[in-house]
Amino acid sequence: MSEFDHVFQKQDELAEYFSSLPPMVQTTIKQCGVKFSSRQELEQYAAHLMQK
Repeated sequence: MSEFDHVFQKQDELAEYFSSLPPMVQTTIKQCGVKFSSRQELEQYAAHLMQK
């Protein structure tokens, strides 16, 4: 798998997980402006938001 393919696969994984989150969490993440580099980072941030 090329580096280019890997980047798109990572983006697909992030998008799939993001779309599974509650709408309020999705909105908060969009508004924060943070660029997540891995699904793990996104999961951690989403979990933190859902604890509030």
